[in-house]
Amino acid sequence: MKTLRHTLILALALATLITCSKDEATDTTEDWIRKAVPVEVATANSQTFLSTLSYNGSLLAIQTSRVIPEIPGKIEALYVQIGDFVNQGQWLVQMDTSTLSLQYKQAQAGLSVARANLLDAQKNWDRVQTLHSENAVSQQQFEKMKLGLEAAQAQMNQASAGVDLLKMQLHKATLRAPFAGVITQKGFNRGDLFSPAVMMPVYTLQDVSSIKVELQITSQEIMSMKKGQNATLTVDYLDDPIPGVVTLVGVAADPLSKTFFLECQFDNAEGLLHAGTFGRVDIAIEEIDNVMVVPKNSVIDKSHMFVIEDNLAYKRDVKVLQESLDEIVIGEGLMDNEIYVTSGAFILADSSLIKIED
Repeated sequence: MKTLRHTLILALALATLITCSKDEATDTTEDWIRKAVPVEVATANSQTFLSTLSYNGSLLAIQTSRVIPEIPGKIEALYVQIGDFVNQGQWLVQMDTSTLSLQYKQAQAGLSVARANLLDAQKNWDRVQTLHSENAVSQQQFEKMKLGLEAAQAQMNQASAGVDLLKMQLHKATLRAPFAGVITQKGFNRGDLFSPAVMMPVYTLQDVSSIKVELQITSQEIMSMKKGQNATLTVDYLDDPIPGVVTLVGVAADPLSKTFFLECQFDNAEGLLHAGTFGRVDIAIEEIDNVMVVPKNSVIDKSHMFVIEDNLAYKRDVKVLQESLDEIVIGEGLMDNEIYVTSGAFILADSSLIKIED
């Protein structure tokens, strides 16, 4: 009976030992899997790196015109609305010309009178010249006729200038588009009274076929800039950057800010860019061929990164040549076709077990 009890105790102890051994093995396997760090990787390859300088700026229309009448009066007609595309020379605003039209007719009548007076004075002058040559008129009469002709000519010139002035004012009463573009603002309605002293435009017209970005850069950066350099514009409402060029480079610093003016232009034929929004301009200042270009997050402390071999991440010292907003140029330490960590490198140690994620 005692022997049986000892046997049962030994069997129970053995079973417990076996169970514990299995649990320890399971825990060890789970720990091994849990320690594998998930990372994202890429394959190194040589490429051309564009060294750029980046700036933030406001997008502006290539041309902007504030359509303001030159003569006061009532606005008789408005031909376009906000958002309309207009061609160069298209009618935009018609001012009331009823008073000007009457003045123009009056001036034309005055011109006819002046023309008749001049014709009469010319005939009198011709006659008196003949008589003067025959000594049939006095010198006083001769000079009087000459002065009469000159006065008639002056009156004719004055009347003609008055007609031309009113004709010009009638022409200015019709406002036309100075260039092709889009109406972006409207300040008055039909029937409103306009005064040039207000200086508020009836319309604002913008040419957005191209977009420009005006920048202020430092004296150190201006040394790397020249007209014709490639530039790209990135805005938050478009997936891809828009290519452009540097069009103006300032030669004198602003006396207050001590910065230099720089302008870049970007084609907007498709109308994807919107004036008044903000964007980032990247200007290419140098090209470096046959270098390793990696994402910025893949380099730790600008001194090392992790290279993958057999599911292990090995720490590798690297030499950084240059960096941009998102990328770093590696001069030494990384070879073609090596696999390196692009995401998750900050929590790795040398020889860390890794799990590659897609």
